[in-house]
Amino acid sequence: GANVVILPGCHIGEGAVIGAGSVVNRNIPPYAIAAGVPVKVVGERGKGKG
Repeated sequence: GANVVILPGCHIGEGAVIGAGSVVNRNIPPYAIAAGVPVKVVGERGKGKG
């Protein structure tokens, strides 16, 4: 998403989506949907479903 801040040492897994304006302060697992300040996983995407 736009205007996302990713703090040092944080990793975003393959296929994950981060919501606009979020602050990523922890690792995000693959295919997760995450948003917020601080970021929170709010859902997951199915691998290969787009």
